Amino acid sequence: MRKNKQKVLEIGDRVIEHISPGRKKRIGEIIFVQEGRRRKLELMQLSTHDLSPLRKNNLELKFFRLAENRCKKLNELKYLKKQTFQIGDIIRHSRHGLVRYGKIISFVHPDGLYTESNEKGYNGKDLIECVSIKGRDGLPRKKDTSGEVLRFTIGPEHSKICEVLPMDNKGGIRIKDFWENIGELTY
Repeated sequence: MRKNKQKVLEIGDRVIEHISPGRKKRIGEIIFVQEGRRRKLELMQLSTHDLSPLRKNNLELKFFRLAENRCKKLNELKYLKKQTFQIGDIIRHSRHGLVRYGKIISFVHPDGLYTESNEKGYNGKDLIECVSIKGRDGLPRKKDTSGEVLRFTIGPEHSKICEVLPMDNKGGIRIKDFWENIGELTY
C-alpha cells in the first residue's frame, strides 16, 4: 500500500483551504507558522482570479488562520495568464510558406463594429491590424513606393508572438531566432 506523504508547508507557500462542498474555498499565502501540537498557519488571503492580495474597504490586507491539516498546496498552473496579443507586440504570421513580421497597432472587429479589445485586451475573435516590419536589426518599418507605411490585417490563426532581443554591439533590437527562420519565404 502506498503512503501519501504530505509535504511540510513553509512560509511563502500558497495554499487552498479544504472545506465541505458548497462553500467558497479561500486561497492564501503563508506568512507565519505557529508551532505546537497542531501547526497553525497565518495566511494572507489572495484573489481566486489572479492570486493578487485581497484588501478590506479600508485598504488593509485580509488575513485568516487555518490548521495545517485543513489546507493543501495550491497548483499554480491553473492561475498562469495565457499569453495573448497586446498592442505593441511583434508578431510573426506564416501562411502558405510565406512569413511576414509586424507590430500590432490595433484590433478590428470583423464586421467593422466597435471593439473593446483596444481598451480591455484581445478577446480572441477580432482581427489584428499590424504595421509591416523587417525582422533584421532595428526592426524598420516597410514602406511602399509612395513612402506610405505598409499595413496588413490578419486573424489570430497562423500568428505567434516573437521574442524581441535587446540592442547588441551592432545596434538595434532584433527578433530572436530570425536567422534560423530565414529559410522560409518572406513578403
